[in-house]
Amino acid sequence: MTDSASKRDQTCLSATIVNINHLFNYSEEILHEHHLSDPDFYRIVEEQKKIAAAIAAADIKEDHQPVRSPVQNNTCTQPALIESIYFKEFRQTELKEKIAKNQEIIHEALAETQSMIAPRTEAHNRKQSYTSIEEETSDRSEKLSVQIQAWRSLLPVLIRRFASIPDPRRAKSIKHKMAVVMLYGLFAFIFQLQSRRAINRELSGPTLFEHLKRVFPELESIPHADTVARLLARINPEEIEKTHLALINQLIRNKKFSKLLIAGCLPVAIDGTQKLYRDGELQDLRWLSRNVGRIGDQSSQQYIYVLEANIVFANGLTIPLLTEYLKTDSNVLTNPEGKQECELVAFERITAKLKKYFPRLKIIMFADALFAMQPVLEILQGYQWEYMIHFSGKKLTDLAKILNTARETQQSLPDNPYYRGRAQTFHWYNDVKWGYNGQLTIHLVCCQENWQEVDKKTGEIITKYSQKQWISSIKINLDNIHELCNLGARKIWLMEDSINTEKHRGYHYEHAFSYDWYAMQGFHLLMRLAHAVNAISEFSKKLKKWIKEQGCSAILKLIRETLFNPWLPNGWYGAQNKKPVRLELQLE
Repeated sequence: MTDSASKRDQTCLSATIVNINHLFNYSEEILHEHHLSDPDFYRIVEEQKKIAAAIAAADIKEDHQPVRSPVQNNTCTQPALIESIYFKEFRQTELKEKIAKNQEIIHEALAETQSMIAPRTEAHNRKQSYTSIEEETSDRSEKLSVQIQAWRSLLPVLIRRFASIPDPRRAKSIKHKMAVVMLYGLFAFIFQLQSRRAINRELSGPTLFEHLKRVFPELESIPHADTVARLLARINPEEIEKTHLALINQLIRNKKFSKLLIAGCLPVAIDGTQKLYRDGELQDLRWLSRNVGRIGDQSSQQYIYVLEANIVFANGLTIPLLTEYLKTDSNVLTNPEGKQECELVAFERITAKLKKYFPRLKIIMFADALFAMQPVLEILQGYQWEYMIHFSGKKLTDLAKILNTARETQQSLPDNPYYRGRAQTFHWYNDVKWGYNGQLTIHLVCCQENWQEVDKKTGEIITKYSQKQWISSIKINLDNIHELCNLGARKIWLMEDSINTEKHRGYHYEHAFSYDWYAMQGFHLLMRLAHAVNAISEFSKKLKKWIKEQGCSAILKLIRETLFNPWLPNGWYGAQNKKPVRLELQLE
């Protein structure tokens, strides 16, 4: 090979090496930029390499281990591998995608059965649609007008009844009429104010007073919240209770609920709950008491427990009805040490009141397993009321055994095998003699359900099961089982949700407002009455439509802000009294 050829080869080789180095440098620049743009991906890759290397090293080490006895093998464990936070993030993302995909599969299957649960509201996370102050004012005017019409259809009954309550105050020292004080206390809970201090601060403004006075001329003055408390401490709480029942009675007479009855009866649910508690023994002796804490380190505590009764309709409308306080009977002659009442005693009183207020009304009673006992059924049978009461097969084993004999006959509803996303089968056993002397004739029914959910830990679709059993006063058949079980007995959850609303959604159920025994009951009954007014207003047709679109709390806040501020002229409020009053409820 000549020198010239050798030089050419060296030159080509050098050029090739330069090009290769240039390509390597360029590729390293690209990888570096990609590494900077997505560092988490490379961290996950590095962690996976470390995990794979550790597993391989452990396998090599195990291959070189001498044969050991079973006891020695148990003591030799593989070194634990620690997952990095980046690998966990990768697995988390993968699990979320799997859960979302399987949830979509379940929703598609439910859509075919036409049994999906309709949401109470369809409020979207979006900005306000108003483009001008005039447009917002017009919208506030329309919504407030509908709310005022609902108030005008409900409150006149209450105002007349408030005015008839005997006034215990001295006639010459009265500054605020009875109806004014009670209506003032009612509006405090309609607007969901949280304390007496807040009542004084929010309801004493001249703007709100002028607006309310033009709609309700009976509101002649603004009392202090302490005036309300002092008056409630001196009047019988049953007067407020009678006012509440007068409103319900008028709605029943006007046949507002005629299309919502269950088996031709007004559906009433009963449930007990704790109102509040205080440590120590400083409160009224009628409060219940208990010891709390570990043995040897216990302390005394007083608490208030109540039994609530609500009207519960299948369309979701839940109306507070009656309240019965459990108390300590401190009659020094019969119970010198004080005897604390149980829920059964309160049940006897609350049902006796209901029978007194509605002597000829057909009622069907719903309750949980606590009330599945013979004395309760005897009371209901004595009043000639129907009932659907849940019972536990672990406690009432004799009834559970009888019902299980009919398990082979279980069947689905012909036209509706699904309810609220769950596949259902029913079996029942009629004409069961129960009681100490077999004096009760009851009917048993069981609903078995299965539905699919996504396991949050694995992301897999799993099938879940549940079983509910009821004691019924109505003979069960395939024609009435859906109405009694699904539209009736299962709606006991509406009662629980109503109490939860009063506790955690604005009504301040657990606030005493006064520690006087009678004033506390008075504030509680006014709160329940205000909740009834708001619940009925919410189901008026136009308001229900807006609540469906924007949410209940948003509509209530808008109405409150409009009333409390000079959005609309005083003449507008005066014109509302000239509009015809008509309450149309959304029954679906």
